[in-house]
Amino acid sequence: MEKKQILRQALQHFNSLLIKQTKSFPAEDVFSVSSGLLNIDGPVTISSESLNQTYNILIQPWAPQKNIDVLVSQFRAMPSPALLFADYVNPVMAAKLRQRSIAFVDCAGNCSFKNDAINIYVKGKKPSRLRSKRMRGRAFNSAGLKLIFALFNQPQYLQASYRDISNKVNIALGSVGPVIDDLYSSGYILDEGSRKLVNKKRLFERWVDGYLEKLRPKQIMACYTSDDAGWWKNANPADFRGVWGGEVIIAKSTPYMDPETITLYFTSDVKHRDFARQYGLREDEDGEICVYKSFWSPSYTGEENIDGLNPMIVYADIVDSINPGSWDVAKTFYGEAVAKFLQD
Repeated sequence: MEKKQILRQALQHFNSLLIKQTKSFPAEDVFSVSSGLLNIDGPVTISSESLNQTYNILIQPWAPQKNIDVLVSQFRAMPSPALLFADYVNPVMAAKLRQRSIAFVDCAGNCSFKNDAINIYVKGKKPSRLRSKRMRGRAFNSAGLKLIFALFNQPQYLQASYRDISNKVNIALGSVGPVIDDLYSSGYILDEGSRKLVNKKRLFERWVDGYLEKLRPKQIMACYTSDDAGWWKNANPADFRGVWGGEVIIAKSTPYMDPETITLYFTSDVKHRDFARQYGLREDEDGEICVYKSFWSPSYTGEENIDGLNPMIVYADIVDSINPGSWDVAKTFYGEAVAKFLQD
């Protein structure tokens, strides 16, 4: 939700709550936005002739998930008196803000506001269904799939600021809030003082589907073919800063199984082409050898990689294999290597 929408909707709820509690204000709009301040790239204030008061406004999208210490610091740095306007403040965050004496109002009608004459505290109101429907699915776009992958491997990222998450995962700052918000509303993040992933098995299954359908196809760099069906047995992509995909990793440890499709991941377009020349691979858009750009950073792929590849990627590659025998292998692998990711 844009800041102008938050300002308009939250202010409407704030005025309604004030009128409902006091029943003495003559105007429908107790507070109004000060003239000339509708361009909200800069400071915003609201004022009330009835109360003879002016408040400085901090407009914050995604307040339910924002790092509470960062939010408090921003709020304290504002000239007093100040009021937080947010698109939605969940009950946990509402209690935290009230504890810290931070006045707020959101677009769902939740509010904490107190002065000499007024004391309003409303929490637990839900955002509209329309907004919830609009926001659903953000977690499973490309940026969301990258972030979910990082959170499975580095769960402490959930306690970081959005800017830190953006930098660590290499996704746009504006993508972080919508993804986290969607994970909350879908029941995959629980906040009990600190945030953590829950319902991990279901989230992992949805991630695998999304990764194979949306993220991995966007990372493709080239496809190849080879006249030698066993070329991969003596090849070493690590010499070219690459790693095997899941099919070959499993095939190397399972003598009776040969990969029908082969996936590789490289960080460099130049390096993967050097690799192809080294092993006599011919470029072919319908080829059985597919090379993808690795989207992850070594800083968050975890420490229990298999031949250099994270178990989540290995599992997804096996699931995508056209070899029916891979499904049994995937189930076994799921129970062994992936299980550690799925403990709530």
